[in-house]
Parts: sequence; C-alpha cells; structure tokens
Amino acid sequence: MKLIEILNEMVSHPFPNNKTITFKTEDGEEVSVECEHAITSEEKMTGVLGLEDMGEFNGVLFDGVSPSYYHMKGVKFPLDMVFCDENKILDISYAKPDGKNIYPPKGAIYNIELNGGFCDKHNIKKGDNFYMS
Repeated sequence: MKLIEILNEMVSHPFPNNKTITFKTEDGEEVSVECEHAITSEEKMTGVLGLEDMGEFNGVLFDGVSPSYYHMKGVKFPLDMVFCDENKILDISYAKPDGKNIYPPKGAIYNIELNGGFCDKHNIKKGDNFYMS
C-alpha cells in the first residue's frame, strides 16, 4: 500500500480538469456524469485510489487507454469500466475491489470509471453512443 500513499501525496482529488460525459441509451434517454479528467501520468496512476466512494453521477475519465490492463489493487469500491472509441461504448467491465485485472478491448480510446452497477441502473449498454463537453 506504500505506492497508494505516495500517489495520494503527489495527487489529490478532485483532479483540476473535468469533463461532462453524456451517454445516449438505446431508448433515447440521456444520462450525464461529471468526471475528473485524469491527464497527467500521476493522475492516471492514481485513478480512484484513495477515494472511499464517488457520487452517483461522478466518475473518472482516462484517455489514451492503457494497452495492457487496469488493476483494482487498493480500490475500495466496485466500478463499471466503460471502454469507448470516439463516440461509442465498446465494452463495459464490472470490476470488484482488489479483484482481477481488467483488459480494455481493441480500439478503446477512453475508459470512463463509474460506480459499480451504474450502467445497469441507468440502462447504459455496449453500443450506446456518448459525447463529452
């Protein structure tokens, strides 16, 4: 856990940059979330580490998706990892605290990390479109 402590000393939440992500579901509903935008390498390494939870309509946006995997070591709550290309959801992975590594699909440009179960609750699915502002 030493790494988590070091990262939390270097980077604190909320990150200084934010984006609004709006998902458009297959039934035409729009669901918006406010995301901290992880831009620096330190922010990307920190992600949701150190957070006890996120608000229901909050998340963390990563661009330049990791070509290898995302780990859940030290994460304290479940996540929906929403992998997207420029405007469409390619896959949604459910990640458990201290669970297995999550591998992004080919073509993913963004990873939007939301509270676990958020996508099911709001009918957000693979193939849905999104936009950011």
